[in-house]
Amino acid sequence: MTSRWVLFTLLLCLAVFEGLLITMLSHWPSVLDTSKTRIQEALYVSSPVASSAYLFQPRQPRKLLLVVAVLSHAARKARRDAIRETWFSDCRQRTDDVFCAFFTDQAGLDNETSSSVRKESQENNDLVFLEVEDNLAFAERLLQAIAWSFQRLKFDFFLRIDDDHFLCLDRLLYELNYRPKQALYWGFVHCRPKIVRVDEAWLMLTRDLIEEILEKRNSTLLCSPYGDQAVAIWMGNSSKNVTYFMDNHRIVHKSAGKDQKFFTKDVCMKYLSLHGTYPKAMRQLWLVASVFRQRTPEAIAYTVNKIEPFDKLCPHSPRFDYRGFIPEYQFKPKPCYENPKWALSKERHVGREETGERYSSYRR
Repeated sequence: MTSRWVLFTLLLCLAVFEGLLITMLSHWPSVLDTSKTRIQEALYVSSPVASSAYLFQPRQPRKLLLVVAVLSHAARKARRDAIRETWFSDCRQRTDDVFCAFFTDQAGLDNETSSSVRKESQENNDLVFLEVEDNLAFAERLLQAIAWSFQRLKFDFFLRIDDDHFLCLDRLLYELNYRPKQALYWGFVHCRPKIVRVDEAWLMLTRDLIEEILEKRNSTLLCSPYGDQAVAIWMGNSSKNVTYFMDNHRIVHKSAGKDQKFFTKDVCMKYLSLHGTYPKAMRQLWLVASVFRQRTPEAIAYTVNKIEPFDKLCPHSPRFDYRGFIPEYQFKPKPCYENPKWALSKERHVGREETGERYSSYRR
C-alpha cells in the first residue's frame, strides 16, 4: 500500500511539473519580448530604468578605471561596426577596467536612418540614445553622456572620443594607472591665443571634474554649440587646480588613416590614438597592431610620458575667450540650463572625411 501511495504521489508531482513547464514555455516569447523592451528602454538617457548593466558588459565591478564614450552620428554605422571589430574587443575582454559605449541621437534623421539605427541598437545593445533636438549641440551631447555615465558607473577617468579615432586602449589602460586621478584635463591641445582648448575629438577628464561640472549644470554652467569650447570655459571656471595635459605628439589630430607611416606593427608603442581613421584604415591598423601584441605580449612595456608643465609647451594663457575665433566660430556662451540655441543649430556638422583637413598645421 505504501509503495502505491508513493508512486501515486510521484506521478501527481510529475503531472503538476509538466503543467507548469508547458505554461512557462507557452509564455516564453512574451517574456523575451518584455526583457528586450526593457533593455531598449534602458538605453535612453532619461529612462527611469536606464542602466549600463543592459549593455554588453556582463557585470559591474565596484569601480572602473575608465569609461569610453564614443560620440557617433546615427548614420555612421560603418564606423561603429569597424570599431566593434577592432579596439572595442578590448572593452569586452577587460570589463573590470573599462566600460565602452556609443552615444548617438536622432536629431534631424530621416525615417530610414532612424529605423536603421534602432535595428542596430537591438542587435548590438551598445548604443545609448541622447535626447538632443539640434544637430549642432555638441556641448549638450557631452553633458548628457557624462551625466548618464556618472549616474550609473563608478570610474576614475572619462574619455569622450570621436568615432573616427583608432584608440590604443591597451596602452591607455596601462598608462592610466600612473596618471593623477584628480583635476586632469588631457588631450590634443589647440595652442592659440585666447582659444586654448583640448579638442573634443579626444578629451579626457577625471571624475572629480565631471562631478563639479554636473553640480553647476542647472546654475552657473555655460554652454556653447561646440563641446571643446564649452569644456575650456568649464575648466577655466573650475575651483580645482586643473592640470592641462598637452599630449599632441601621441594623440594624432591629422587624418592619420590616410598616412601610411602610421601603419606599422608598433603603432601603439609610438601613439595613443589616431584621428581621421575610417573603417578600412581602422581594420588595417588593428590588424598590424594585433600582430605585434599577439607575438610578443611579454615584451610590451609602454612608455609613460611625463606630463610637462603647460607653459613649457604652450606660451598662451589657458584662459578661454570665444572672441579669439574668427567670426564664423564665435558663439557667446549661454547658461546650459536654458537649453540654448544658436542660429546654425539645425545645420549638420560636416566632418573632415567629406571636406578634408581644415587646418594647415597640427603641431600646436
